[in-house]
Amino acid sequence: MSLRNTVVGSYPRPEKLEDTMKRPVMNRNEVDEYIKWAAKDQADLGLETITDGEGYRENMYYFYQKRIDGVSFENMPKVTFGTAGFGIECPRIIGELKNPRFEIARNWKIARDAAPENVAVKLTVTGPHVLYRFSVNEREDLYPDAPSLCRAWANVLKDEIAAAIELGCEHVQFDEPMWTESPEESVWAAEILAELIEGLPKKVRIGLHVCGGNPRRKRVYFTKYTDLAEAFKRVPVDELMLEHCTLSYNMLELFDTWDFKGDLAIGVIDQRSDELESVEEIGKRLEPALAYFPKDRLILTSECGFGHVPIEVTHAKLKRLVEATKLL
Repeated sequence: MSLRNTVVGSYPRPEKLEDTMKRPVMNRNEVDEYIKWAAKDQADLGLETITDGEGYRENMYYFYQKRIDGVSFENMPKVTFGTAGFGIECPRIIGELKNPRFEIARNWKIARDAAPENVAVKLTVTGPHVLYRFSVNEREDLYPDAPSLCRAWANVLKDEIAAAIELGCEHVQFDEPMWTESPEESVWAAEILAELIEGLPKKVRIGLHVCGGNPRRKRVYFTKYTDLAEAFKRVPVDELMLEHCTLSYNMLELFDTWDFKGDLAIGVIDQRSDELESVEEIGKRLEPALAYFPKDRLILTSECGFGHVPIEVTHAKLKRLVEATKLL
């Protein structure tokens, strides 16, 4: 049984951007062309599971917040997160969250049609906890506490995810990095995510990506995965995508306390560094996981997405990931 590979989600735009945290807005035609390019570019590298690239998003939360009623981008306060000095202007909740115009089902279908049949295309979705954390709640009459606002975001995501499933999507991945920023919220956030998943129209493969943040290629949250074990246990997950190769602790200890039955997509590529890993280095990073998982339940990937990484570095690292999949 050979190893598998995948991408976490985000892919660069082909042109160089001054600020990858606030990408320029694309029109519908530009989005379509980007997705077609990104799907073909990922497939040409030999990747087995790809995404629509996500590069058409301004960032992982603005994209959703700009395309729904009840959110204002005027007079945004700057909010700081974590302990590493990361801050960004966050939009205000000024009304009921309704009428989402994310078009994520359409985007997934464009990627699916553009990719070869033998390449899987997953739908990557920013999780409701992220969307709540990067919102400034000015309507406590509508959303009196944090879980109620988080649940509102989950509810507006659900219908568009369901539409992608009806189009044939069989793999949905949620990205919830803010669990490591606010671990005290992770259990109820996980329960809301589980509600969303259980409300989908049919059973599909569910992935969950949790990292320490990746703005401008820097980790900014430092909670250990072992401290999130109770949250992980509450989500019905088939595939878990976790950082590994640059952590200061052994993240595999999570599985000493959690009998996880799914697949582990393990971060053996460091997208924060331009230095190219060798196949041997990747093999050494993978080796500890073989004590916990059989090879057919391990998937090679990077620690986070490549949305902030120059395209030439992205190509080199993902080519090496594919090479390692074949050789290890």
